[in-house]
Amino acid sequence: MILPAPQQLPVGKIIGRSYEGEIANFKEKEHSINRLSALTHEINPDYLLFHPSITSFQLVCFLASYCSAWLFGQNLFIFLVIFYKITFNEGIDYLYFLALLVWFILVILLGFAPYKTLKQLKVKHSRYYKILLLKSTQQIAYYEHKRKQAPIFHIINYKDIIASVRGSEGTQLQSLNLHIIDKTTNELIHSIMFNDDKLNPYDQWAFIRTYMERPANELPLNPEYTQACPTDMSQSLFACADIAQISKGLGYTTATHAVHLTGWLRTCLVGYLDLAEGNIYQSSKNPALHPDIKNKLQWNGENNPYNIIPVTPERQLAFANQNQSVKNRWYTGIAINLIWFIGSILYVMLVIA
Repeated sequence: MILPAPQQLPVGKIIGRSYEGEIANFKEKEHSINRLSALTHEINPDYLLFHPSITSFQLVCFLASYCSAWLFGQNLFIFLVIFYKITFNEGIDYLYFLALLVWFILVILLGFAPYKTLKQLKVKHSRYYKILLLKSTQQIAYYEHKRKQAPIFHIINYKDIIASVRGSEGTQLQSLNLHIIDKTTNELIHSIMFNDDKLNPYDQWAFIRTYMERPANELPLNPEYTQACPTDMSQSLFACADIAQISKGLGYTTATHAVHLTGWLRTCLVGYLDLAEGNIYQSSKNPALHPDIKNKLQWNGENNPYNIIPVTPERQLAFANQNQSVKNRWYTGIAINLIWFIGSILYVMLVIA
């Protein structure tokens, strides 16, 4: 289930401005560096591109959609069996008809969530933020998402940014927001919300400031997680889902997209969640591809000073949907999920019989 982007919120607690004072030390150094490294799509002297953040609430919604698909299949089968039995063997009266109608509505409701998710896998509608930090021109670019409208491209000056922290209502979770405020009217012009409840917002702001304001050797990165991806990732959902596995840091896959037993087992068990995350990576509107951005880029693509694993030939094949080992791993994992799904329905059939 792909959720709509949240509405803009008022400015929260202001924690800093660009080029104002010293850059604070990381509060959660190891966790924050690993998390930020995993979110980094690509980094070079020209720009840093972040993957969209996947929140815990969104993961729960993906899992709920997966469970709804199982319940939909089982309830649909039971409904059809009982409907046939009552209609053709025992006859149907008003109470039976009312009960079956209520049950049919329940089946439709259970099928709505997986239907919307599968539709999103096909249409790839963009609703999530990819944030682009342009170091060479000291700007930030992103696409603003509004309901039933095409994404709107924005490019703003980094030096005008105000960073704030805002908590989620009813919880202690906090996330970083970046704002542009009109100095004459004191009105909010732009607001970028990262919505990452798994990351310390103060560390995220320190990371952004370090990249934009300091030399490359001062930016802390973990190369185990900082693995470059092709700018246009739209060709292979499976390669994008591999990013979701790699970001977990449990050795499921590698930058070369080698097939590990643990990665294959995860694909068989909870590959649906990785595919949902991969769809977000794949479908989110990419500001790095905008013509106005391409005109600003100056780096020649050689001697990257940032500690990042480049796009390997195997990975390039995977994103071009030509890496057969990657496709086989996901195909077999999906096939096993289908076997479990059909097997559960057959088990229900035996119980009813």
